Amino acid sequence: MTVLAPDVEEFLREPNVAALSTVRPDGRPHVTPVWYEYDGKEFIISTPRGTQKLKNVARKGFAALSIHTQSMPYRHVIVEGTARAGSPVDNVWRERVAVRYMGEAAGKAYVREKRRLGCRRDPCAPPEVVDAGIHVRLKAR
Repeated sequence: MTVLAPDVEEFLREPNVAALSTVRPDGRPHVTPVWYEYDGKEFIISTPRGTQKLKNVARKGFAALSIHTQSMPYRHVIVEGTARAGSPVDNVWRERVAVRYMGEAAGKAYVREKRRLGCRRDPCAPPEVVDAGIHVRLKAR
């Protein structure tokens, strides 16, 4: 297991949007913005079943994340490693991640509204009930 410096661990716990990079069947890269949760070992990402990124992970078994700040001075961490489709995430997970990125009131309202509307097209949105977790065990560099 990779041991990360404390400042890297702290950075990974901040609510920065990540770019998830996988490989399409024809070898072209596939990159999508994602919200993630880092538990100290793995990055967990939610995606609806049937998405290209989930198909790519299931087929290849690896991925990379580029996690970066949006304002200066820019900071970033790039991680890469094995990836697998995991068990579906639940509404508790969705809400926890939405609150992390949007704040308490806005995050809870966002998840309620997405659930009510059945929206699954916002690339950074915690998807609805038919989603799967992507578990990525990565090495930071």
